[in-house]
Amino acid sequence: MTITVQNVIDRLIEPVGPFEETVDRLKSGRLDAEVRKVAVVFMATYAVIQQAVESDVDLIITHEPTYYTHSDEGGWLPGGTVYERKRKLIEESGISIFRLHDYIHSYKPDGIQIGMLKKLEWEAYANPEDLGLLTLPLDEQHTVRTLVTHLKNKLGVDSMTVVGDLDMPVRQFGLLPGAAGGPWHIQYFESRNLDLLIVGETNEWETNEYVRDAVDMGLPKALIITGHQSSEEAGMLTVVELLQEAFPELQVDFIVSPPATKRV
Repeated sequence: MTITVQNVIDRLIEPVGPFEETVDRLKSGRLDAEVRKVAVVFMATYAVIQQAVESDVDLIITHEPTYYTHSDEGGWLPGGTVYERKRKLIEESGISIFRLHDYIHSYKPDGIQIGMLKKLEWEAYANPEDLGLLTLPLDEQHTVRTLVTHLKNKLGVDSMTVVGDLDMPVRQFGLLPGAAGGPWHIQYFESRNLDLLIVGETNEWETNEYVRDAVDMGLPKALIITGHQSSEEAGMLTVVELLQEAFPELQVDFIVSPPATKRV
């Protein structure tokens, strides 16, 4: 049986969709194009697209935008050197690119969240009713520092940003991958009475300052910022598993891209 781009998209949106309003759209290519090989990625960067094209990939499934804004529209950049070179690479290759953001976050459980819990080996610690709320066993002694070490080892990164005391003991904490935003971070801190929250990224004048004020008041609070890509990339392995189960004859590769930023 011939598998098309439409077949793959239908399977990806089936658990929760279709949605009337979403950023998840086919960014390039044709819905009726045949698919023999898929690349699942966190971000369809120029280098990732080049690698996919060289590997004869027909369809890229990307979590984040191709063109630098959440709405993923490049029309505001016509003529821009970087935009035009990327657009030319995509068009000349004929590769199809589908954005999978809203749907995977709406899976039950959230596909990114459960994928990250598996990567971090924290599934057993998560509250089944609230996967962002984790409780460590009583017989394990952890601090902010030991959790940072665990995160760095599991995610393969050499540094993270921390607000608060590295030696603060931790038993219950929150895990919110990506960039949920300051108000959501702070409400999560308050509503779950958390001492520690682990997030992907922040605006430095939001969650960071809330935690700094708490520390200055003598309250036991801390924040670990892993970086957006580090906090969500492994969650896309959920897509790899889903497609391999749905289409056993399809080759599905997971392409990891180097982080965009370096701490020096």
